[in-house]
This record gives sequence, C-alpha cells and structure tokens, in this order.
Amino acid sequence: MNSTDPLSWSGEPAEFDDYAAEYEGGLDNPVKRMMGNSPDQFIAVKTRWLMRHEPALRTGGLALLDYGCGIGSLMRVLVNEGARAAFTGCDISTGMLRQVEKRWPASLSPLPVLAPQDGARTPFADSQFDVATVSAVLHHVPVDQRPAVYAELGRVLKPGGRLYVFEHNPRNPLVRYVVARTPIDRNAILLDPTEVRHGLLDTGRYDLDTDYLMFMPPGLPFLRPIDRTLAWLPLGAQYVVAARKPG
Repeated sequence: MNSTDPLSWSGEPAEFDDYAAEYEGGLDNPVKRMMGNSPDQFIAVKTRWLMRHEPALRTGGLALLDYGCGIGSLMRVLVNEGARAAFTGCDISTGMLRQVEKRWPASLSPLPVLAPQDGARTPFADSQFDVATVSAVLHHVPVDQRPAVYAELGRVLKPGGRLYVFEHNPRNPLVRYVVARTPIDRNAILLDPTEVRHGLLDTGRYDLDTDYLMFMPPGLPFLRPIDRTLAWLPLGAQYVVAARKPG
C-alpha cells in the first residue's frame, strides 16, 4: 500500500485489515471475556444509551453515520434493538467494510451504505447527517490527526445535528489493563473526555455533555440500573461525549 492509498492514516497501511476476518470485539482478551461472553453485550451498553437519548431512532427518518464503523457492529445492534434510521458506515479499512457486508444478517433491514475514508476525510456532502457516532475509534487515531476527525464530523453534521463520541475511559484501571493486552489496541493512545471536549470546541461550536458507562459487567443485565445511577461518576469503563451542533 503506497502513500496515496486512500485507506490509511498518514500513508501507513490500515492495520485493521489484518484483524478484519477474525475480529471479535476484543474478546480474545480473557479479562474482557469474564465481563461478557459476546461482543454485542458490550456494544449494547452504548446502543441502549443512544436509543434513550435519540428516541427518534425508533420511528425512522434520521440519517445516521457511524464513523470508523469497523465490521458494522454498532449499526447492527442498533437495528436489532429496533432502530429504523438510514444507516451509513465508513472506515479506513476496506477489510472491515467487506466484513460488514459478510456479517450483516439478511433478516435485518437493508445493508447500510458503506464508503471508505481517505484518512479523516469522508466522501459525504456537507450537512448530510442528523446523527453521527464515533465508537472506540479516536484512541486508534494519531493524536496530531484527531483535529481533522473532529472537523470532518462537524462538516457532515446538519445544523442541529448530534454527535456521540464513545471511548474507553483511561481513568478506569481495568480498562488500561485490558487495552495494554489486546492485540488490535497495540498502538492505541487513550484519551479522556476533556480531550474530546476541547478537540470538538477547537473545531466548532457545540453544546456538550458527558456520561460514564459500563460500571457493571455487561453480561449481568440485572445490574444495569446501577450503571444509569452512576452515569455522573468518571470511573466507568466507557464514556460518551454528546455534542449538539447549533441549529
């Protein structure tokens, strides 16, 4: 892959192609396997939060972009939970995008629109999407290239559009332990919500809020109410920065 390949950060190969066919959401890590026995259980923590904060996802009419969509798991779990948006996914890895096509169940809604990224850049029009999600992506982006991601997300969001950045919380010691021992995260640089908030505000005007998620093991559904009670506490395994673009 040469320096002009559109599926890379700064001319480097899209390393996720190497993981695409066998990717299972990090459950190759034994500690993570103790918390849940399916990657979807971890993703569903985020999708349930998103469905609560975007109730229109249940009624249709929203255009949603999953930026850095990987194998499409977030979109697939959303559809399984009743979301009816017009889904679009993009990624720097063509291998991951091919897996979206292979893994998308025929019983679900039509396959999302899929497109490769050119580094941070996407092929979408200005102000195209009502909602954008970025789930466990930014820690893979080199620090000096993250502003370009924030700027691109602001470009494709409609006025009044909402952006949701889900990330691993570096304040959680178990998260740091797992990330350090997960092969696909070998080059990851974790970031806390303050960096996300400042990065967004450096590239646009937003109303911002932050919640913390995943205090309890996702494999134990009877503990879910505790997670919602503790959303203010900055120690959850995940966090979400919610940003609303001015209308």
